[in-house]
Amino acid sequence: MKPTALLTKHVAFLLMVSLLVSLGCATPSTQTPTTVGPQCLIEWDKVNDPKVTRYQLTVINQENPAEKTVLIIPAETTKLSCQNAGADHEGLWGVTVQSCYDTFTCSVPTDIVRMRIASK
Repeated sequence: MKPTALLTKHVAFLLMVSLLVSLGCATPSTQTPTTVGPQCLIEWDKVNDPKVTRYQLTVINQENPAEKTVLIIPAETTKLSCQNAGADHEGLWGVTVQSCYDTFTCSVPTDIVRMRIASK
């Protein structure tokens, strides 16, 4: 599988988190959403900091912002299907990820990675 969108941003304590939306053709990180299939994966780089205990993944339906899913993911996990993350139907979606040290302390979210889920 080739990554279809890659976004890297410095986060708290000079950590790097990258967010990948997998499946489809490789494209540079731009404001144009990447088109992916319904079986897509959301994947991010594991932060090299033993204090990170979890990630917070936010998935927002860009066509209906009230449809938003916030997931708490254990630090060992760095990949989740789009469907399990809440992007469970066709449309335009935005994804951000944050590394978290405890319940109340998380890095700033990455920039939004946009993807369009298409039936084929």
